[in-house]
Amino acid sequence: MPALSASENHPWNPQEASLMTTDALRERGDSLEDAFFRNMDRKLIDDLRAKKEREEQLDELAAASGIAHREVLGALLDAGMHGEALVAAGLVPLIEVAWSDHAMDAKERDAIMHAARDAGVTRGSTAAELLSAWLERRPGAELLEAWKGYAAALVAELDEADAEAVRGDIMSRAQAVAEAAGGFLGIGSVSREERRMLAELAAALGG
Repeated sequence: MPALSASENHPWNPQEASLMTTDALRERGDSLEDAFFRNMDRKLIDDLRAKKEREEQLDELAAASGIAHREVLGALLDAGMHGEALVAAGLVPLIEVAWSDHAMDAKERDAIMHAARDAGVTRGSTAAELLSAWLERRPGAELLEAWKGYAAALVAELDEADAEAVRGDIMSRAQAVAEAAGGFLGIGSVSREERRMLAELAAALGG
């Protein structure tokens, strides 16, 4: 009697084949689902970690600035202000005045560097690195907007005498930068753009 072929030993059973296909699909589907949820868990963990880090940065910024408004602190954070870098926030008005006419004059640069040294900005610090970048390229509009929020919140935290002292200090340094380039023979000439920026800064300080 001739031997049966493999197909004759195991005749094809459509129902059994269908079950095998269904099992394979289910197994692959389960694997895909597991992978999906593992990735979702990883993303959730990453999101939670990022949120925690941001909250810690906001707390650090609040301690350094004395400002409690989270919205203002968030804007400062998004504009690159972190802890030590907050020192540089006091130099933002000077930077904005110097760039208001779309050019950074060498004398304006010197005036800003002098103000930075007076403010305690040390070489190699975060504040110094930020300032160096701002001197080379005008920062985006978001920095000025963040500074305005910072300035408004700052003066709101102070009594009128202290607020006036802060306004006077910031505006006198900004005025000095505006006059630094000078006009004829270097005698304080302030451009229309610089005057407009000075008025904008004063308004942000409630002046």
